[in-house]
Amino acid sequence: MRKIYLLAVAVSLAASVGCTDNGTQGASGGAQGTAGNATGGSSSVPSTGGTVTESGGNTGGQTGAAGAGGNSAPGGTTTESSTITTGGSTPTGGSSIAGSSTGGGKTSTAGSTPTGGSTPTGGSTPTGGSTPTGGSTPTGGSTPTGGSTPTGGSTPTGGSTPAGGSTPTGGSTPTGGSTPAGGSKATGGSTPKGGSTTAGTGGSIGGSGAGGTGGSTQPPSTGPCSALPVSPNPTAQAKNLLCFIYNQYGNHVISGQQETSWSNPEGDISWYATNGLKTPAILGGDFLYPSGGSDTSVISGITRAIAYWNAGGISMFRYHQGMPVAGTTYKNDCYTGTNCAESTPPAGLLAAAVTAGSPENAAFVNRLDYISFQIKAMQTANVPIILAIFHETQPNGWFWWSKGTGAELIALWKYTFNYLTVTKDLHNIIWLFPFSGLNGFSATQFAAYFPGKDEVDLSGPDYQGDSATYSKVKTVVGTMPIPLHESSNFPNPSTLFPSSAPWVLFNTWAGSQKNNSSIPTAFNSEFTVTRDEVPNLK
Repeated sequence: MRKIYLLAVAVSLAASVGCTDNGTQGASGGAQGTAGNATGGSSSVPSTGGTVTESGGNTGGQTGAAGAGGNSAPGGTTTESSTITTGGSTPTGGSSIAGSSTGGGKTSTAGSTPTGGSTPTGGSTPTGGSTPTGGSTPTGGSTPTGGSTPTGGSTPTGGSTPAGGSTPTGGSTPTGGSTPAGGSKATGGSTPKGGSTTAGTGGSIGGSGAGGTGGSTQPPSTGPCSALPVSPNPTAQAKNLLCFIYNQYGNHVISGQQETSWSNPEGDISWYATNGLKTPAILGGDFLYPSGGSDTSVISGITRAIAYWNAGGISMFRYHQGMPVAGTTYKNDCYTGTNCAESTPPAGLLAAAVTAGSPENAAFVNRLDYISFQIKAMQTANVPIILAIFHETQPNGWFWWSKGTGAELIALWKYTFNYLTVTKDLHNIIWLFPFSGLNGFSATQFAAYFPGKDEVDLSGPDYQGDSATYSKVKTVVGTMPIPLHESSNFPNPSTLFPSSAPWVLFNTWAGSQKNNSSIPTAFNSEFTVTRDEVPNLK
């Protein structure tokens, strides 16, 4: 579904409260919010390989490993208060919007990082070290006002996105492995997932609350799983990630947030901590925006993805790539305009794109080489990626790749799969086939575009979060986990489980989380997995 209307509404609402997409960000290195100790009640936690044990008073009979900077709480739970440092400077400008470049300096998110402290065995939870305020945030150049609003993370009309700006180096890797399994879930004042209401005190993005001493919850783990990624010889991290996703399917939903890659990407994630919510488990990006990188250097979005993984999160990327017309490269990519993602391909282009030796194939391979370099950087850092390439596929779809026949789309997918996994030797990919919303189409029509289970790990629609849509896509993809890979309003998770529409993940589109009453409800649900609840998948 196109996002012009959604983004326009978000901008309008943001203006009404006196803020802009390029507004000042909260420091991302703040101190961990204090979470009260739950003294009773059961807590629903992500399932990671078996039945969650809730006995009402015991701690499941096992003691997790203490995370760096924290001690194991008596009774078996473990508080992980690893150092999370986003480090480096983050470019806020660089993308070309409607012919006017957005300038801007660097937003420093560094500063001292609290290391936390030991968790008392019956008292209050320490708030940890000081909260860094980071560097000063320059306001940068002028904000472009022209051009149409991109739909779905688009490149504004007017040319390619310039590379520029410095690349953040990411934060430190937590040394702890287990996720706190205590009763309370500090969310800046919201109700914890298991027990009493605890007022948090803010805290760093994705910092974990303290494990309660009363509730009975078995800590998450990366238990055995029969599911294997379709990528040949998958990395250990890719296998762990897919198992984690499978183990949530039917009992939890993994939260996600898409970056505003073309404007102020850090602002989408920091919004959650600013508004008293836990950090989303998944960070969404888009290869369309090569800010600070190229086909031979890492883009800033990948640097942030690696840092997000090291902080305990997961990354998912899509690619609104330009149409592979002869003579074009990834540097010509754009969302709407001439030879852009939304362009209509001339007769024969889709077939030519996968025909070795053709000029269209050379243009297509250039784009695959560009993203291969980025994914390889993640693989080198032992970071897996959920790849949702060929976004919003449907019959006669929005984008050039699905404006042909189902057979032509499947040929593009299979060529891409083989090129990335075999030719480019990438084994850290979880392949997500991203349908558009199924509204107006039958399951049979969509099935004609589905590549098959041998080359797809996950598949689902966007936006249509109802049970009828879920049932329709299930008839196409079968037993694999079904994500709602892009969304705006997300249904209350308590109405979805166990069988109504148990989406395995949702990914809120860039900016759609603001002034959206469904988001706090979803994030405070006992069924929702946030970043602090993702176990060690490394």
